[in-house]
Amino acid sequence: MRSAALTVLLALAYLTIVTPVGVVSRLVHDPLHRRWNKETGTHWHLIKEPQPPRNDHA
Repeated sequence: MRSAALTVLLALAYLTIVTPVGVVSRLVHDPLHRRWNKETGTHWHLIKEPQPPRNDHA
């Protein structure tokens, strides 16, 4: 009985705290830039060439 009550309590906490925070954050901000921008010709991001490692210990 104690385990079932704990499961219900954790489910209620998740549904009342975590879910609304996630929904609001997805509506307000898109940190992964997944939304389509129709003004751009491409959705690829250019990546700079990697720099060779610096040898600061010599």
